Amino acid sequence: MASIRDLLLPVDDMMSIDTAVKEEEEVTKTNGVSETTKFAVEFILDVICPYCYVGFKNLKAAMETYRARHPDATFEIVCLPFLLHPLAARSAYDKSDYLISRTRSPEYWASLGEAAGINFAWTGRTGSTRDAHKLLRFALERSPTPPRGGRSGWGAPTPSSSPRPPSTAINGSTSAHGPAPQLRLLEALFRAHHESDGDISDASTLAAIAAATTGFATAHVRRVLVDAGGEWGRAVEALVAQVSSPRGLAVRAVPTMVVNDRYVIGGVQSAEFLAEEFERIRRGGGAR
Repeated sequence: MASIRDLLLPVDDMMSIDTAVKEEEEVTKTNGVSETTKFAVEFILDVICPYCYVGFKNLKAAMETYRARHPDATFEIVCLPFLLHPLAARSAYDKSDYLISRTRSPEYWASLGEAAGINFAWTGRTGSTRDAHKLLRFALERSPTPPRGGRSGWGAPTPSSSPRPPSTAINGSTSAHGPAPQLRLLEALFRAHHESDGDISDASTLAAIAAATTGFATAHVRRVLVDAGGEWGRAVEALVAQVSSPRGLAVRAVPTMVVNDRYVIGGVQSAEFLAEEFERIRRGGGAR
């Protein structure tokens, strides 16, 4: 696990990282920094990635384990987009022969999924995830903004991280945007793609899933999908650039997690490993 700032250092400077980490840990001990109880997790993913689904399930299990040890701990998870196939067309591919799914045997995926409580089923069609990412962003905020996680810089609040105005729901009540509806939608998209024959590149399928899981009016969801002004599409592109470009986080594979704007955890990690990392972060441990 490394500090984001460390990841942005030129290659020639990497030799000094270990020294900086040790110095930082010593400063933490000397200054008696209080233990953190708040964890802001940016989960970088693509919905069609089975490893991301497993990683998300393990993250949720790790949070439960950690909160059982520390009842005062709070977590806020925000998901960010990564495009495994930027040029993908809609409904153009069989899931069983598309991208990551074809790199491993059915037995491998069955075993990996069972351990995480996932029943992988590679049936149906799929394609571009851009529209899915637009809806995930819409679930988080009413108006599209490009900063990661609704924040600007290193944790400075932006208008998108302030209380969000409600949207009209199907039943006439109101439903606020935020991390909770975004995660409900994410889980529904994961299930539709990985455990059923749902085509998350199809606009009608996406609209039905989003309306059912977020409570937002179908008409509002469809407006985001049509995206006449291109605002949601540009917001997704800006976010993808922030997480994948050399000037940003330089993420090259998913899942990747950024915790408290400081710690980066890459790859599919077990729930036990993640819970221990939260323990280390709680104590103010330096980058690793």
